[in-house]
Amino acid sequence: MKYNRKPQHKPAGFAGIHYGLAILVMGMLVVAGALGLARFGYGMILPAMQQHLGLTHDQTGIIASANMLGYLVSALGAGMLAARFGPRVVVAAGLLWTGITLVVTGFVQGPNTAALIRFLTGVGSAGGNVAMMGLIAAWFAPSRRGMAAGFMVGGSGIAIAFTGWLIPYVNSVFSQDGWRYSWFILGAIVMALGVATWQVLRNSPEEKKLDPIGEAPVIAVKKEQAPTGSSIKDLVSIPSVPCLAAQYFCYGFSYIIMATFLVSYLIDEVNCTQELAGSIWSTVGFLSIGSSVIWGMLSDKLGRREILVTLFCCQTLAYSLLLFKFSQGWLLWLPAIIFGLTAWGVPSLTASCSGDISDAKRAPAVIGFVTFIFGFGQVLGPLLSGYIKEYTLSFHGAFLLAAVMALLGALFSLRIVLPKESQ
Repeated sequence: MKYNRKPQHKPAGFAGIHYGLAILVMGMLVVAGALGLARFGYGMILPAMQQHLGLTHDQTGIIASANMLGYLVSALGAGMLAARFGPRVVVAAGLLWTGITLVVTGFVQGPNTAALIRFLTGVGSAGGNVAMMGLIAAWFAPSRRGMAAGFMVGGSGIAIAFTGWLIPYVNSVFSQDGWRYSWFILGAIVMALGVATWQVLRNSPEEKKLDPIGEAPVIAVKKEQAPTGSSIKDLVSIPSVPCLAAQYFCYGFSYIIMATFLVSYLIDEVNCTQELAGSIWSTVGFLSIGSSVIWGMLSDKLGRREILVTLFCCQTLAYSLLLFKFSQGWLLWLPAIIFGLTAWGVPSLTASCSGDISDAKRAPAVIGFVTFIFGFGQVLGPLLSGYIKEYTLSFHGAFLLAAVMALLGALFSLRIVLPKESQ
């Protein structure tokens, strides 16, 4: 048996405030830029963009899938690059690239160019998000990891709430070209975040002569159970990684249907105004900010697997409710409320599980691998949903598919086995 013991450094940073809190805040902003603005901004901008460019529903699905394909292509490499060179440079470069492509999106004139630029946006988004999530294992001990991951993914909620207000306002000011100015604004924000991350982020607490936040217990590890390689073969050999990747695939397939087409569904099929649809979308964002932290804290106390199953069951209910096409009252808001309360819990818990079942150095590579599998789901979800809408004239089939995949996610989550200290 070999015992791994953390070196004893100072427990806190300047004025008694641990620098890990700065990492956490910056991480939330990174997720807000890499995902909240770069990915989910598309769903809010889509109705005006679709109308101005004359896009069909299957074309909008292809454009969304192109973004997810870029994320898929980049995710595995981003995790491995972060494991080798450190997350800081990967995050900063990813955000700068993402911001540039968002600005360029505002200049597109047709579906083919839009799909290409959105693909390139996905490449940068993965660099920022995957590498940032990998920092959790370095800066937070297992007892605080779920809380930290939940706080970070709450950045998506902030960005969703922001775009739910911003996009209708910009459209009202600039009329037909409002969607273009929206992309310009989002791109400038993400580029600014890229510069800020380079200034703030550090690859490990050791760079600040600090211990990770939370207790770091002495852990007995058999040498033969702790391989150090980060190749795909090594990662898949880690117990529970295949099931972790499978449930993340199901999540990617199901949630992206809701995130991409909810606003279009509300406007096209429920006859909501753009302002009302924006308010409902903002509600998703506001609710998800705090809920992701709560789910993370609950997973620290009650177990990651149990909370993952709960989240997937709630999301199955949210997608199923959309099949009833409620047009007024609180029932119109209910699917969005349930989705907002649960949406970002799965990514945060998946990141936490990746650190729990591996180690701080390989955690970015594990996250990169499961995110790579997750990316396949993200590519397929919008693609199939766009075709379903185009040829059935309804999103009902797409939401039914999302509900089935979320239920499968719950079943795969039941098969994840974590170390006792993380359960």
